[in-house]
Amino acid sequence: VALNAGADAWKDMGVLSFFGQDETLAGEAAGERFTDEKAGKVLCVIHEQGHVGLEARCKGVANKFKGTEKVYVKGTDSANVQSTITAKLQQDKDITNVITLGAPMAMIATKSIEEAGSEAKLATFDLNDEALQAIKDGKIEWAVDQQPYVQGYMAVDSLWLRVQKGASTGGGEPVYTGPAFIDDANVDILLEQQAK
Repeated sequence: VALNAGADAWKDMGVLSFFGQDETLAGEAAGERFTDEKAGKVLCVIHEQGHVGLEARCKGVANKFKGTEKVYVKGTDSANVQSTITAKLQQDKDITNVITLGAPMAMIATKSIEEAGSEAKLATFDLNDEALQAIKDGKIEWAVDQQPYVQGYMAVDSLWLRVQKGASTGGGEPVYTGPAFIDDANVDILLEQQAK
C-alpha cells in the first residue's frame, strides 16, 4: 500500500490502495475557506522549492483563491524563513493572510507576523503540539490536517485484511484521510488527546 505520498501514481506502482490526501484538493479546500472568510491577499509560503506536494498545496489554494501569491523560503534555515516572511509582510501591506505548508513553518511565521507589525492571519497545513496550542491561543486561525495517524493505521489494517480475508480497502479508489480543518471549534478535542 502507499500512504501519505504518491496519490497520483499509486495505481501505476501496482499497490493495493492509497491512504492520504490529494494535496491539490487540500489546497483547494483551504482556498475555498479563504474565499468564505473574505481574505484580501494570501501569501503561500513554500519551504522546499520543487517539492511536488508543497507546490500542489499552493497551486490548489490559488485555484480557488485568485489573490494568492507564493514565496519560497529555505525551510532548513529558520532565520531565512523568518526574515523572508517578515520582509514580504513589510513590503506588501495588502497581505491579509499567510498560509504555511507545515506546522514548524507556521511557528516561525507567528514571529514574522509580529516582527513585521502585520495584522495578517495565519493558517497552516499539518499539525504538531506547538501548532495545536497556537490554534488554541489564537495565533493560528486554522490548520489543514491530513491525519497521519489514520493514514498509518488504515494502511496497516488494510494489509492485515488482505492477508486474513483477501479483501482490499478502498475498492480500487484512494482512501482520503484529509483534508480536515482544525480550528478553535475543535482544537480542544485534539489537545485533550494530546494530554493523555
